[in-house]
Amino acid sequence: MRFKQLSPTIAIMAKTRAQTIGRWIFASLVASLTLFNALGFEHWSYAEVIIWSFIALLSWHLLFARRRIQFDLERQLITINVSSLYPLTQQVIPINHIAAFQIQQRLGQPHGYDLLVVMDTQIEPLKFQYGDLHQIQAIGKQLSTFCNVPLLS
Repeated sequence: MRFKQLSPTIAIMAKTRAQTIGRWIFASLVASLTLFNALGFEHWSYAEVIIWSFIALLSWHLLFARRRIQFDLERQLITINVSSLYPLTQQVIPINHIAAFQIQQRLGQPHGYDLLVVMDTQIEPLKFQYGDLHQIQAIGKQLSTFCNVPLLS
């Protein structure tokens, strides 16, 4: 993942091209199947209509899913927003409470790694990003340099 500079105080982590294309293909497939099946829905039971509506709603959520990371230098905060058709969650991490960044292999995935934020105020580290080793190392080095904290492997 690369950081795009928007202003002196905010940077957003961009989505990868493969994630965007995959979401569009999946959502288009489900939407077209739903539309195709909806043309003859008078022959369907209510349960079948509700099931297809639920699947179509989930495909819209996948299509519009977005994870945005903001760095606010004035307030010394890292804010992570996850949204889809509406905001889903927000996580605020104070930069001055970050003790270190840690790279850890994901359980059951030989090529998957997590970038964790080790806080001085919490026992359990926070999950920040996941991906392959080279990607996580690059992001971890950038963040550890930016926050002036060590990067642990």
